[in-house]
Amino acid sequence: MRSSNGVLLRFLVSALVIVFASSPVFAGDEKKPAKEQKAVKAEKAVKPEPVEIKESTKSNVAVVNGVSITQEDFDREMYGVQEQAENRGEKLEGERLTEAKKKVLEKLIDGELLYQESKKSGIKVEESTVDEQYAKFKEQFPNEEEFNKELVKVKLTEASLKSQIKQVMAIQQYLDKEFVQKITVSDDELKAFFEAYLKDRIEKNLKQEKIQNEVASYLLKLREKSVIQTNLK
Repeated sequence: MRSSNGVLLRFLVSALVIVFASSPVFAGDEKKPAKEQKAVKAEKAVKPEPVEIKESTKSNVAVVNGVSITQEDFDREMYGVQEQAENRGEKLEGERLTEAKKKVLEKLIDGELLYQESKKSGIKVEESTVDEQYAKFKEQFPNEEEFNKELVKVKLTEASLKSQIKQVMAIQQYLDKEFVQKITVSDDELKAFFEAYLKDRIEKNLKQEKIQNEVASYLLKLREKSVIQTNLK
């Protein structure tokens, strides 16, 4: 079991996951209608225009529109994923480890894509906001020394951690602007969802509750008209 405080790791690993999980936009191809899946596959099959690589591809796990995702970024995220798995008493190996690596890489790519789009849309995160969040992380450590030890352990500097915080905040603002504020749910959609997913479950729960109440009432009546002797010591 690793002895890491885990505060920074939990942020780095889970921040983007939380962002994606809160938005149906990133549910994955498997949840899309068949026609949409075909369209996506067809789009992926189109060879993209070559882009200028802004950073060296050495030790990169991916390059997104010319921006590198480094092996160090990937290893840091995997370290956190493995730590979380170990804390749950699980061990990532074999196919599970391979799948975890794929998911981590996809999340890093998705995060970079969204961050690039957030910058294109003009979203800017104030440095004072980043500094405030950075200070909150430091407060979770007993002292400056322990905080710095954690930064070294996960191969981060003050600047790189602030960059991570800024990226996550920019993505959150972008998703809020482009999706959360624009998407509404109609009464008909609510009704349809209720009928499809909740009605039967609620009906079964209510029925079970009524059955339990009726049985309890019936047993009470049986006790009242019965002679019962107990010899519990």
